[in-house]
Order: sequence, then structure tokens, then C-alpha cells
Amino acid sequence: MAHKHHPKEARIRAVQQHDGGRPASEICKEMNISPATLKRWRDQLHLLAPPDAAKMREQEKTIEHMARVVAEQAVQIRILQMALEKKR
Repeated sequence: MAHKHHPKEARIRAVQQHDGGRPASEICKEMNISPATLKRWRDQLHLLAPPDAAKMREQEKTIEHMARVVAEQAVQIRILQMALEKKR
């Protein structure tokens, strides 16, 4: 497979999905990586000191929360735009 850089967050998410029971074949196909690459990422992540791994999980939770907030705001903005258009 061609060399392709995956952001650290994407590598962590892939390992978390695999640890959570998602088949490696699905993850590898979706990310266009080899099973050996996923294993290497998993080994690297599991070698991190517990505080580092915990910090990364906390950052991932924060990112997910922020994404939900932004999505909710986008819906609210669209609703307001539609209400303004009706008044015109």
C-alpha cells in the first residue's frame, strides 16, 4: 500500500475501535492500511505511559463534545435563517 500519513487522532481512534471489538479488516479497509500498520499503531499506543494515554482519551472526548456542540449550533442557525426568510 502507498505510504499515507494519518493524523495521530485517527490512529488513536482506529486502535480504540479495534480494542472495542471492531474487526481489524474493516478498519484497515476503511483507512487503506495494512493489518501490520494497525498492529504497529496498537503496539505504540499501548506502550504510552498511562497518563499520556488517559490525556489522549480525554482530548478525544473533548473533541467529540465540541463537534456535537458545533453541529447543534449549525442546526439552530439554519432554523433562524429559515424563520427570517419566512418573515420577508
